[in-house]
Amino acid sequence: MERGVVAEMLRRNDPDETSGDAGAGERVRPMTERDGEQVLELYGRVFPRRPAGGSESATEYLREILWRNPWRDETLPSLVYEDGKGRIAGCLGVMPRPMLLAGRPIQAAISHTFMVEPGSRSSLAALALARAFVSGSQDLSIAEGGSPSRRILERFGGTTSLVYSLRWTRPLRPTRYLLSCLRRRGLAAAATLSLAPLCSAADAIAPLVLGESARLARPRGTGEDLTPDDLLEMLSHTAADRSLRPAYDRQSLAWLLDLLAKKKHRGLFRRVGLRDGAGDLLGWYLYFLNPGGISEVVQIGARKMFLDDVLDHLFYHARRGGALAVSGQLDPSAFQSLAAKGSVFDHDGASWFLIHSRNPAVLAAIHRTDAFLTRLEGEWCIGP
Repeated sequence: MERGVVAEMLRRNDPDETSGDAGAGERVRPMTERDGEQVLELYGRVFPRRPAGGSESATEYLREILWRNPWRDETLPSLVYEDGKGRIAGCLGVMPRPMLLAGRPIQAAISHTFMVEPGSRSSLAALALARAFVSGSQDLSIAEGGSPSRRILERFGGTTSLVYSLRWTRPLRPTRYLLSCLRRRGLAAAATLSLAPLCSAADAIAPLVLGESARLARPRGTGEDLTPDDLLEMLSHTAADRSLRPAYDRQSLAWLLDLLAKKKHRGLFRRVGLRDGAGDLLGWYLYFLNPGGISEVVQIGARKMFLDDVLDHLFYHARRGGALAVSGQLDPSAFQSLAAKGSVFDHDGASWFLIHSRNPAVLAAIHRTDAFLTRLEGEWCIGP
């Protein structure tokens, strides 16, 4: 869910005082391709400066995720809110995603592109869209957003996964990473420029002064470009021990990887498979390499006993590419390995992993961390 949009709506109206029912002549209905022009115009008004899909135009990007995604299902459509004059005043994208619960197929739905026309009735539109979304036929609803979005979803019976909301960060150039954090918190540009050479020097001599504790382990194995077929095979093995896990096929996985590769504004998308000397695939990682910044990880996976090797390769690869740090959404099963390799864990207060289900077994699997849910299975990989 769009954090800034929802926050502005809730400043005008408290959701606890609003029913979420549409007013006279207003309604929530399924989105159709005929709505494309109005939806695109609404996007331009709500997000006038936001890039959509990197180098792609907003038009092409929204058409791709709303009407061309491989899971499109008429029983789980994206939604629009019509005002009393029949104009589209709100939109909530819905992307169906097949999953397995204890080996049985279930249907999940991920919300995205949540936006409403700014105005006096914006809270009503937002609540009506959210209520319609969680009332759909899916077994699991997944959304991401800040505290306002959390309040909306919890109002309609949703809950927050605190563990899957956490993120980890592994500094690779610690002093320059700290400087970048200070810059984001308001450090003057002049101070940043004057301190940058000193920080670079400190990072360069740290391994000499601190020894092995400041050095990255040289990775074992050989990295290579990961194909959709290899990723599909690895997912079938490594996620098999989770009660709740995604169900991909080659076409859908290739579409998703291609979508990520188009997000040039996030960095250079890398998909790496790690093989041992015998040529066996040990694990993989997907991430956006961002030289001079923080490289964001989409997904990490490994066969049993090889996660440390995959992490070593990721950190080494990112540092050689110029990254200051690597960061990603926490997979609880990787906590010990990440902590042992110098990662720190936090929540920025800006984005929560939000879920809704009428099936207690689905909720139980997530809350006991028996679910394979990464950024690849969430709104993070869909949004601009």
